[in-house]
Amino acid sequence: MAFFDLHCHPGLKTLFLPQDGRQFSVWSNLNPKDHLIGDILESQCSLKMLMQEGDINLICLTLHPPEIGMIDQFLLKIGAATIYKKFLSRERLRDMITLTSSYQQTFGQEFANISAAPRPEDQIEARKKVKFLKNWNEYNVADFNTLHIVFNLEGGHTFYDLNNRVNDIEQVVINFNSFINKGFKVLYFTLAHLTPNEFITHAYGNKLLTKGPLLPKGIGITAFGKRMIENAYAKKVFIDVKHMSLVSRRIFYLFRKKYFPHMPIIASHIGLAGESWTVFRKDRNMIINPVRKSYGYKLTWLKNRGRLEGTDFYPLSINLYNEDIREILDSNGLIGISLDLRILGGKDKTGTLQNDFYSHEEYELLTDPDADQKIQTLFEQFETGHIDNGNTTLNLVHPEPQDIEDSKEADAELNSIFAPKKKTDESPDYRYHVRLVLNQLVRIWEIAGWYGIPAPWNNLCIGSDFDGMIAAIHCFRNSTEAATFAEALKTELELELPNYPGIDLTATEITDRLMFQNAKAFLERHF
Repeated sequence: MAFFDLHCHPGLKTLFLPQDGRQFSVWSNLNPKDHLIGDILESQCSLKMLMQEGDINLICLTLHPPEIGMIDQFLLKIGAATIYKKFLSRERLRDMITLTSSYQQTFGQEFANISAAPRPEDQIEARKKVKFLKNWNEYNVADFNTLHIVFNLEGGHTFYDLNNRVNDIEQVVINFNSFINKGFKVLYFTLAHLTPNEFITHAYGNKLLTKGPLLPKGIGITAFGKRMIENAYAKKVFIDVKHMSLVSRRIFYLFRKKYFPHMPIIASHIGLAGESWTVFRKDRNMIINPVRKSYGYKLTWLKNRGRLEGTDFYPLSINLYNEDIREILDSNGLIGISLDLRILGGKDKTGTLQNDFYSHEEYELLTDPDADQKIQTLFEQFETGHIDNGNTTLNLVHPEPQDIEDSKEADAELNSIFAPKKKTDESPDYRYHVRLVLNQLVRIWEIAGWYGIPAPWNNLCIGSDFDGMIAAIHCFRNSTEAATFAEALKTELELELPNYPGIDLTATEITDRLMFQNAKAFLERHF
């Protein structure tokens, strides 16, 4: 069986040392011998790992210069410990934070690292190579000595111009097009990531970091964002809804449906919220303790019980609601299931309260009785390029008491990452984590049925987010474990399918489609 990944970051961990030959090779594996304690910091998809088992020859590789707001916190906290000096250089990080290195420069460095040949110490067989596809007919499905790569671009900030901002939107478009014009196949573009940007309001999505630089600001998609979406579509690059805020997603769905109805939607590395987006309505009484702060709203959700016994969904709006899935399936799009334990609902115990954060404008719109009409009005403004995106200014001057609690939560998360972990061949949570993935698949199938949409078995794949600083599920910790995960998933499907007589595929058929066939067919259709 062959395997595919819609979203993985082999190059990200090559960026945190000086880019003068001392940086890590994209082929090398970071492991406990390097003193990088904790799954998040170990390699999950180096090029060596991707080719190790001889069962992966096609991936969608993510290019992503990390945002200043992430570097300034997470990586410098790691760098404060001398044990991590082999992994990163504080001087290099300071350069990235202080704009000595621009996002465009970092983007170019990551691409150069991905393109570099293996080093002698990487011990790569001479017959192993990578190929950046320019034409689909260059893909040889039978050649497992070649890793065939198509690209995706994560974060509109990647293409900022001078001083890492939008001074001239047309220069930003030129920056985007200059990479597209290299001729390599680029499948999709993710406008948002984890920090505020000049294109679109993002969804809050990371417990590891101090909240300030990660808090959503404003509302919806800006005129700059509209220009970037239209340009991407003109270049035959699809749009990924991952990391968009809920209001931004809803505006995007209306825009795509009206102006680009033949362009499928990508949801590259997602989990489900396990709810309808009507969850914000006050008459449903689902929001716990919303508090208006200087920076926006903080509120709490209760984890939603999963479809499979013993599982849960992760209720934050970075995950997708039932109606999101309807929109993606209606577009005949592609959904990549994340392997991030938190996103799949497995990080905390059932009944655990989950903090979420929204901008003032977005929360107040979503809880308004006329929310649907107000989103329609925002879309109509967006069409004309004159949308009011609200207040996009961060106010970090006066921390509030609750903010200090959030900081303690972030520190606790980091401590749990750095704590020594005993490695075993099989985690006691192995089967539970398989069921977390299956829970997502079954619910997506149910949602399709609720809306009268064809079953989703042609629209699902894996979008691992490997090496994107995630804590991966124990049944699929890195790219070398694709085959064992597939067998475990197939076994679990065989046990569960009798409970779902409406599913007319076998466990083997579902697994094969998820792990490879759907993505290959999607690329064949569109490339």
